[in-house]
Amino acid sequence: MAFGTLYTYPGNPRAAKIHAVANLNGLTITDGDFTMGQTNRSDEFLAKFPLGKVPTFTSADGLNLFESAAIATFVAESGPAKDQLLGATPAERATVQQWIHLADNELSSHSMTCLIPRLGYRKFDEAAEAFAIQCMERVLAVLEKHLAGGRQWVATDKLSLADITLAQSLTWGFKLVLDSEVRAKYPTVVEYFKRVVASEGVKEAFGEPEFVEKRTTPQ
Repeated sequence: MAFGTLYTYPGNPRAAKIHAVANLNGLTITDGDFTMGQTNRSDEFLAKFPLGKVPTFTSADGLNLFESAAIATFVAESGPAKDQLLGATPAERATVQQWIHLADNELSSHSMTCLIPRLGYRKFDEAAEAFAIQCMERVLAVLEKHLAGGRQWVATDKLSLADITLAQSLTWGFKLVLDSEVRAKYPTVVEYFKRVVASEGVKEAFGEPEFVEKRTTPQ
């Protein structure tokens, strides 16, 4: 029996994060029938998920959740890899959450600034994109320093939800705007990202990563 159903559009890194956590916990999550702009505007969908954003999740026992961090945490809490994914002590749990919040607040948000104009939902703003890249590079510099001592994972000595969330938050940036010139400044971070997305349980959810060679301006 499936642990729950996830509603999302294809290629959504936030959904990949949730599937990766489910894989590591030995849980089965199915993808629900979903069409962006149609399903999420229906009365039935909005009754359960009033913002109409995805990913959203319905558990086998009827719990409805929105916001990918909340869904990923619930899935992480629900299986045998809980302590690995979320931390086994208060200090580990706080450290995992520290990196999750950094990823969501300082990477995902700025990646979306770059993504949305490329999807045609907002006019391209060169200054806004430059600022977003600057903000992402600030985090990349912090990560580079943190990992420079030979750490495999950011929060604990095992792959955790912090690592999976950081990989999710870097996916669009590496694919769209953090080109080879930028990546050359943060080689340890790039190798770390590749290590996370190549890990068992994660690679099945994320697939092969994509890296932009040279950033281009949306038309």
